[in-house]
Amino acid sequence: MKEKIVGISICMLMIATAVSSVSACTGFTYSDNENVFACHNEDWHDFFTLRFFPATEDRYGCMFIEVYILRDDGVEQMYPFSGMNDQGLWYSMYATPYLEPVNDTEKPNYYDPYSYYRIHIGEPCLFKCSTIDEALDLMDNYNHNGWGEFQVLMAEGTGKSVIHEGDDLIYKEGNFQVVTNFLQTNPELGGYPCERYDTVVSMLENMTEPSVDYFADILNATHKSKWYSWTCHSMVCDLSNQMMYLYYFGDYEKQVVIDLNEELQKGEHSIFLGSLFEPEGNQPPNKPQPPIGNESGVTGEYLEYFAIRTSDPDGDKISYQFDWGDGDLSFWLFTVQGTISSSHKWNKKGTYEVRVKAMDQYGAESEWSDPLEVTLPKNKGFIFNFPLLNWLFERFPNVFPTLRHMLGL
Repeated sequence: MKEKIVGISICMLMIATAVSSVSACTGFTYSDNENVFACHNEDWHDFFTLRFFPATEDRYGCMFIEVYILRDDGVEQMYPFSGMNDQGLWYSMYATPYLEPVNDTEKPNYYDPYSYYRIHIGEPCLFKCSTIDEALDLMDNYNHNGWGEFQVLMAEGTGKSVIHEGDDLIYKEGNFQVVTNFLQTNPELGGYPCERYDTVVSMLENMTEPSVDYFADILNATHKSKWYSWTCHSMVCDLSNQMMYLYYFGDYEKQVVIDLNEELQKGEHSIFLGSLFEPEGNQPPNKPQPPIGNESGVTGEYLEYFAIRTSDPDGDKISYQFDWGDGDLSFWLFTVQGTISSSHKWNKKGTYEVRVKAMDQYGAESEWSDPLEVTLPKNKGFIFNFPLLNWLFERFPNVFPTLRHMLGL
């Protein structure tokens, strides 16, 4: 893996192509003889959760900030965009133009079926590593072919930080390091010049005294508030003391402080981030209408259902959750545009009541909707494998009751 020192000069390189405005995150690190900080704006159109894992004999204690994603293979999963452990190791991810990594394709992809996130290498990095070098050594054991559209900023309590671009490593030179949504080794691919990058660099260069409040001012100067991309949360992390200073949806007047080590003593748990910022008198969303979708089907086959958008008395942003009537719930689902949908399969015949409810950006939940009844009377495999029996059962519905019962029809 190549190590690079990269200098960006606007005078020498004027590139107008921009990265998608939906992915407009900003991050930076700062260190001197007394202070070590890592900060970011997470610009996305979704709601985030804080998840805490206390230390055990074989792992460090850590916190992840996670969000729901629907992977390309159709699997729903919580995804840890950033995190910090009790050793002061921190990381955050940033979208970039596509650049295929050229590393050893013989290396395996990271996958651990027994871990919480399963496919995300950020999890073992924080569980097993106390320094950037240890994390990079771990990451180097795996193929990076999935890293073509993002980069990672990593920092540790000593003040060291690095940008991991898939094939290239860019180490911090001086007191600070800044990352947005362009590749500093390949800025010609798009996203540069970047106003947010220039703003952070200028404010850090002109800083008279480092402080949490000043770093929050930098995040405020670079946050987004467009309908298609807004700053969901902002974070200033004191890596020397494992303290987190959180801000929500571009409001830098209200700050929530979390001591990581104190929170880890509470055991494994999660906190919906917005609940830490819920205003007094906040009202839940209105009760949604029943979901829309197939009212019948066969066991073992996915069926898709849609939520009808409801409203919120306070005008808050809303996410939705499906109750499938069999004990399973969907993740909380959110989208700026289009439909809110999810798929589910039932493994036993019967009639199930599918409901949906809404949650606002502060965690206040509506009532469940009235149900949509879904009936699954038969298994698709029998329809295909026993056409004569199915014809007989349809022609003579009251005969062969014992055989019907044995086949589950």
